[in-house]
Amino acid sequence: MRNSKVRQRIAAGKLRLRLRDLRNLGTRSEELLGHVGIRTVEQLRARGAVQTYVDLRRARVVNSMNMLWALAGALEPWPEGTHWREMARSEARLSLLLAVEDQLGRNAASE
Repeated sequence: MRNSKVRQRIAAGKLRLRLRDLRNLGTRSEELLGHVGIRTVEQLRARGAVQTYVDLRRARVVNSMNMLWALAGALEPWPEGTHWREMARSEARLSLLLAVEDQLGRNAASE
């Protein structure tokens, strides 16, 4: 995604980005995201990495924190992304973990 022509075509609406085109995500990730109703990049961006990860956990589709790092890295910085291992070591790690715990706590309280 570092190609400026590709970015320009995406911005102009001439090229549709698939989930598997995002950094850290592939065909298996696309399949898993489909289980929680995410089939487009726009849907993923709208829901965000934390809520998507929580939805995947609640659906018992994933249990690994690596998916959280992959999702967060796929969306930041847009559209190039950050490698999931860098996200796991980044300053954003703690805020992501706290946001997940907050969402999981809210879901448990409402059940």
